[in-house]
Amino acid sequence: MYNFNDPLLNLHEITLSLLSENDPDILLNTILDQAIEYTHSDSGSIALLDDTRKFLEIKVFRGLAKDVPEKVKLKLGEGVTGRCILTGKIRNVGDTKEDPYYVSVRSDIQSELAIPLKAGPKSFGVISVDSSRLNAFNRDHEEYLGLLANYAAQIYTHQETIRHLNDRQFIQDLLIKISTFLGRQPDFKKVFESTVKLLEENIGLSRTALFLHSEVTHDLTIEYSLNYSENQIERSRYKPGEGLTGKVFSTKVPIVVADISQDKNFLNKSGISRVDTHMSFFSYPIILKDKVKGVFNMEIPYVNQGKFSDYTFLVQLLSTFFSQAILIQDLIEQTQSDIKNENILLKRQFDHSYVFENIAGKSRIMEQLFKTMAMAADSNSSILLTGESGTGKELFASAIHRNSMRKDNKLVKINCAAIPPDLLESELFGYDKGAFTGADKDHPGKFLTAHKGTLFLDEIGDMDYKLQSKLLRFLQEKEFSPLGSNKVYNVDVRIIAATNADIETLMKEHKFREDLFYRLNVIQIHIPPLRERKEDLPFIIEHLINKISQNNKKNAKSLTREAFEALEAYNFPGNVRELENILERGFVLSKGNTIDILDIGLPANVKPAQSETVSPGEAVAMAPTRDTFTIGNWIQNIIANSTEGNLYKDVINEMEKELIQLLLKKTFYNKSKTARILGLNRLTLDKKIKEMELN
Repeated sequence: MYNFNDPLLNLHEITLSLLSENDPDILLNTILDQAIEYTHSDSGSIALLDDTRKFLEIKVFRGLAKDVPEKVKLKLGEGVTGRCILTGKIRNVGDTKEDPYYVSVRSDIQSELAIPLKAGPKSFGVISVDSSRLNAFNRDHEEYLGLLANYAAQIYTHQETIRHLNDRQFIQDLLIKISTFLGRQPDFKKVFESTVKLLEENIGLSRTALFLHSEVTHDLTIEYSLNYSENQIERSRYKPGEGLTGKVFSTKVPIVVADISQDKNFLNKSGISRVDTHMSFFSYPIILKDKVKGVFNMEIPYVNQGKFSDYTFLVQLLSTFFSQAILIQDLIEQTQSDIKNENILLKRQFDHSYVFENIAGKSRIMEQLFKTMAMAADSNSSILLTGESGTGKELFASAIHRNSMRKDNKLVKINCAAIPPDLLESELFGYDKGAFTGADKDHPGKFLTAHKGTLFLDEIGDMDYKLQSKLLRFLQEKEFSPLGSNKVYNVDVRIIAATNADIETLMKEHKFREDLFYRLNVIQIHIPPLRERKEDLPFIIEHLINKISQNNKKNAKSLTREAFEALEAYNFPGNVRELENILERGFVLSKGNTIDILDIGLPANVKPAQSETVSPGEAVAMAPTRDTFTIGNWIQNIIANSTEGNLYKDVINEMEKELIQLLLKKTFYNKSKTARILGLNRLTLDKKIKEMELN
């Protein structure tokens, strides 16, 4: 009990005690007790606006019947307290019988004093005290209760703000827990089950369902759920546009309802009973690559408007997380399928696919490229392959590995652009059992799998910036730790990275680390686009047609001259990959043993008077053997590379080599015919071919 001889000192002491109180109910009870004691009232109450701001709900009371809070819910403007909150002003009624707004809650009440609780200009509640005496309240009572209400309102709103922030922080902590396994668990079912279990334990989740749209039946059906029976799952089928779930799917617009029993669009197909339950409903679309895949619904008992807003925020993020988790699962399944198909092909052609000779090309550019590749293959240095999309960077990486000292160990490939950052980290470095929810066994990761071999990082330019730091540490220290583990692994892995991006621009934009670039760029090999090595076109065409015919188990076909000239004039923005697709299309669509210009689907830039058939070998013979050099320049080049006293011999040898190579092509590599033209016997020609290392 306080000494009311000094009201201001008493109020100060009350305020100090309330500042340390975190329970809003205790705060309201303390305020009411002080108001009644100071005014010597017979009864009193504190009422707050409900979430709709249309009614006053009695939160604490003294001296009134127990059922008053249920029976008395005053509208704004109704009763003394209703007028008080509507006007925002003190109401001091000396005789309740004379007040037109008075609503009786106790028969002997003759006086009532109502003080508004305000947060800024807006009132959110009322402190009301009653007396059985007429004119029981004076100006001192008004001033004291006004000060008490002012302090109490500030403390109450401050506590409510802190409570709301704490609730938001709690929601964010939940999301952090969820996100730790969303990015690392490829099995979406386990992701969903772990998530809803966490929500059930922490926020009292009632039930939830994830509906997926069937391309066959066009229905929305429950694929994953919590607290749905088999019969309820079977009954819960929606057409697009049907009910709240179908509407969310059709419009891509989320729907949230504070009290689902009041919404006539909620069809409740599952038939669940909600007697005396104020249930909130949240429904958000699941969107993958701008296409609606399904709908995520969540139901939870309504607590207050603040928590309703928090849960709306939560479900919004959950729908995004689930969308990403489904996308990750789809990507992994597709990748696994691709790897399975690739492994079948690799087993068939393992000994023949990745030697330099099977990368078609005899131009000066390719000859120099092969020399660089040979030197790079004999080292353990990191390699950065650059070049446009479709130039065959993965093929070159495989060829380098197959010709390196690591060829007896694994070549492990991963596309950095195809896997989300969180999952990519766990795929590269692995994780230990129990590292996160759903990690039920150890996962070695690509670095450990590639020990003693080569790791090919395709599309390195798309790697997440933060993950680049971890890769850099590995390149510097040659060691790493799996996620959730204190173990340190020292592995021997050679890195070959590839990109079609402009790394220098990415570095300027701070999207790619300079220090990582210098670590990867020990040896840079630039693979030229097809348009810069057109003299290789006949060799590549011959190689690809043979490959296509073998894959289709059919005899090789010939190109018409018109088709070859059209290809020769084309710039191939998709490079060798595009050429292979064009030739395969022509091979499949052509009739008979020839592929015409109409079969390959390109316009003919040069149309000869008549269409002639060109075999792959003839196409090779039609190609220039050198870049467009004059003889003088060619000899000057030999002079520059010759030693004193050997110039005549070097020129003659190079000329003889060119002559033999030209005639071999002209005779379609018929060595007997070539020997007759040269006036040599066959054995002499064979000896020269071997000495000159001609193919």
